[in-house]
Amino acid sequence: MIRLRLVTLVALTVVAGALSAGTTRVAAILTFAVLAGLGAGYLAQTRHLRVNLIRVMLALSLFWPSFALASRVVQSSASGQLPLDTSIVTGIARTPSVARSTGGAMFELSAVTANGIPIGHPVTVQVQMPDRRTGPTFGQQVRVLGKMGTASPALNPGEDRPGPPPAGLFLARDIQTLPSHSLASWWGRLTGHARDLVELRARPLLSYKAFGFLEELLLHRRLFGTVDRHLFSITGTSHLLAISGLHLSLVFAVMSMLLGLMFSERSTGRTLAPLVATFVYLAFIDFPLSADRAFVMLYVLAVTRMSGGHVGRLASLSWAALILTAVDPASVFDIGLQLSFASIAGLCFIGEPLSHLVRVSGRLARGLLSSLCSTTGASLPAAALAVSTFHVLAPIALLANVVAIPAVSLLLIGLLAWSVLLLTIPSLAALLAPILNGASSILFGCLELLGRLPGSHRNVPAPSPFLLLSLGILFGVVILSVDNRPRLGQRRHAGVPVAAAAILVSLVWAFGAVPFDTRVTLPVVEQGTVILVRTQGIGTWLCLFDTDGKAANRAARALAALGVNTLDVVVVAGSPADLPDQLDALFGLLAPSHVYLPSEYVQTPIPGLDTRFQSTIASLDTSEMVTVETRSATIRAGNASQSGPSLALVTAALVGTVGPAASLPANSPGFAYDTVTGMIQILTTDAASSLSLKQTGCISVFTRGSRCWVAQDPRR
Repeated sequence: MIRLRLVTLVALTVVAGALSAGTTRVAAILTFAVLAGLGAGYLAQTRHLRVNLIRVMLALSLFWPSFALASRVVQSSASGQLPLDTSIVTGIARTPSVARSTGGAMFELSAVTANGIPIGHPVTVQVQMPDRRTGPTFGQQVRVLGKMGTASPALNPGEDRPGPPPAGLFLARDIQTLPSHSLASWWGRLTGHARDLVELRARPLLSYKAFGFLEELLLHRRLFGTVDRHLFSITGTSHLLAISGLHLSLVFAVMSMLLGLMFSERSTGRTLAPLVATFVYLAFIDFPLSADRAFVMLYVLAVTRMSGGHVGRLASLSWAALILTAVDPASVFDIGLQLSFASIAGLCFIGEPLSHLVRVSGRLARGLLSSLCSTTGASLPAAALAVSTFHVLAPIALLANVVAIPAVSLLLIGLLAWSVLLLTIPSLAALLAPILNGASSILFGCLELLGRLPGSHRNVPAPSPFLLLSLGILFGVVILSVDNRPRLGQRRHAGVPVAAAAILVSLVWAFGAVPFDTRVTLPVVEQGTVILVRTQGIGTWLCLFDTDGKAANRAARALAALGVNTLDVVVVAGSPADLPDQLDALFGLLAPSHVYLPSEYVQTPIPGLDTRFQSTIASLDTSEMVTVETRSATIRAGNASQSGPSLALVTAALVGTVGPAASLPANSPGFAYDTVTGMIQILTTDAASSLSLKQTGCISVFTRGSRCWVAQDPRR
């Protein structure tokens, strides 16, 4: 018999109702019907029908209030954007200037006035400063002069996200601090001064990697660049750079060891004092969202322990989810929150049962296998979410986390103790700094080695919703089986529900992948033109014309969402801008074999580019075209001659042959793109004449045999 606590039933319906606010009303009705069906199935197998009927009805009655509350939050966020003509905003800084990017430092501002006119309710905006200067501290009231940045609509695969729209971007020209006398501003100045003092003293003592870990793990300031962050991404260890459950748990454990000596074994202070100390650390780093969520979970567990109750792991997770959803209904759409809960649930209900099955002799072998089981349990459900959201599958993450999690844990404890020494005994901290430098270099070296292994990571297209649903059902059955293991009778019968759900997953699969001989995709970018050509005979070609760093990064992410992993040829033509940033994006997310650049950019090695990639770059002079021809297709890309046609960039994938000045041959399906007018010329066997399309979204053109067809905004 399966038994669920009331808090679990309520949390399930409340979270489902909030998530349904990001879909259509029909989908919400279907979700409610599914929950009602599951409730009926739960009642059918329970003993106390009357009591459980009341509990199920109470839980279901909270679905629509949760849906309405989350819908209002989403609509309020969508309608609460600042006008595009806003040039002056006044508000309170909610984060210190920590998010350093290539475009300058950024911070979050809670705006209360726009162009001198008070706003009905505070509006959150991301302020990007023109340089890397130090911005305002947490709680500081500021006036920002500049203009609103244009938001890019979600037109490419992988860009659409349910829930409220992201905060608007305000491009600052000048920032003026205003007098602030609130408690938040006083605390922000105090913590900002302490962090600046730690930075000032640590910078000359630590290497770049060790100083980066100090900034990321301890001070909640971003330092690592695109290439470094991509290394953590492809090894499945990006979560280590976000101050979350792992970091707060370590801080709580350290504080428990230090402060626990002051209290008796059963004293309330033995749990309360470390919890208060952890909250002080949370305030020191200005309450980042990921750490706030982790503290709520930690608080639930600590209060349960302090009260002497025996609340199960599923009930504890349910309380945390219910509290977080009640405080901020829009938080359920945050992928960080989803990954946190998926990882913790996998650790509790997959990792721990697996570790109990380990039967080996030797403390070291048992510890390694137990760590591998825990990592596997936490990684499996998180991997499904990561594939669906980030379109990256990293099998090496199982091994990388076994190495990285203990290493980062020890490094965090060492950095915490070293920072205290740095403020109290600087000379002793200087003697210990080489240890931190060496440990950071070893950790980076291990991750780089794992990231270079064949098959360590790959881009994958988003899986079918049916597959994700079946995986969710399987994970739910596993959770119920583990949580109710004593009630399921003999151990050999406990795996029957899991086996049945596994068979369901194997039967439910995504059909409908489009077979093609040639596929041409044109993702939407803000500047220039990007064309991807994939053919069986030629390979994968990417052509970029007049693009900048932002356009190349957006195109690379769209290609990764389509499941592209390697590029046989990349042709950069026209007048590219921010070329090092473009190459960083391409080499970071994809793996080009050959890159052709205009000749003026390859006279000297490109600064900042890894030496491994320099050998893949070749020169492409003006009026020169890169051409590959097979019996069934021809592709030509490059800089067209000044005296030639108006097609500045010609990319063709045809059944037949076409030149840069030629029109499509009669009675043959084909494709051509004019970068000057943005028109796509398509000749199909079903139409008497060619079809011209104006690109308003991501378009894919397919050819197979004697047929040619168009797919708008492909999702797989």
